[in-house]
Amino acid sequence: MTYIPEKAKLYSKRLLQPYVGVVQIADFDWARALTLDGVNWSIRYTNNENKTTRHARYSHDPRVNLTMIVNTEGDQPKMRVIRRHSSNEKLLSDSQRMFDVLKHSQIPFRAADNYEYWLLDNNDDSPVALLHSCLHADHMSLPVPPAEWLSIPAAELSIPYPDVNESSDYRLPVNAYLQQIIEDCAGTKPKTAWFNRRIDSDTYFPPCLIRDNWDSPQNQQISELYLNRIAPRLLMIDGLSHAVRQYLEKKASKYAFDVDTFFPLYPEVLDKRFLKAARVEARLRRTNNDKKILS
Repeated sequence: MTYIPEKAKLYSKRLLQPYVGVVQIADFDWARALTLDGVNWSIRYTNNENKTTRHARYSHDPRVNLTMIVNTEGDQPKMRVIRRHSSNEKLLSDSQRMFDVLKHSQIPFRAADNYEYWLLDNNDDSPVALLHSCLHADHMSLPVPPAEWLSIPAAELSIPYPDVNESSDYRLPVNAYLQQIIEDCAGTKPKTAWFNRRIDSDTYFPPCLIRDNWDSPQNQQISELYLNRIAPRLLMIDGLSHAVRQYLEKKASKYAFDVDTFFPLYPEVLDKRFLKAARVEARLRRTNNDKKILS
């Protein structure tokens, strides 16, 4: 973690179950600011939390229990109050204090969730899917999610099959199909285990948070379809090998709007041409859409 004035601790953490990205966190003594895009910061006050809620499953989700949103684009913060518990003057002052810290901070922040809770393969106990992560060893004793992996629902992230005329084996959406594959791999009595990534270097951990090598060609295809679609989000993960990052950059370039949204949070970019082209495409399409609305 990086410590800077105003007693803010800056770090990042993967947002799991389902994995939707890497949340950037500015932790003050008196509030916590969180963002999934580096622009819109959700603010939660410490005095509105207790020991249970601060370490609950959604404690790092910027979409839950926020008090206000501070937009950090431009030279001045733009504040939108969600839940009012103080005067406008106090909220505005607090948003300015955060803005002063955040505008001088280098995003993305360093990953801090090195303790990982994995669903295991029923046959060989190898890690199959990441279910949960935390920052400190003592947090491993806190409640954990059920021993089942969740995909992003198809209603939120549609993933088409390569051929719309596929057989009846593909009745389920890709998202649900992959969820079933991982559930079958874990077996009827799923096992889980905690790992410390800084120590357990002999264990193979799937870099994209779920198993990426399946014996069944059909399972392999489903896994690749899902991972390719969330590639713009996976690129936010710190510590990916160059080979994995290069592969994900090529796949992500097909999803221009997602790349443009998450690009500021990529800790590394290997081939800027793929992602630059995607960002240009996204902005051109937005401009064209705006023109259509105005015409």
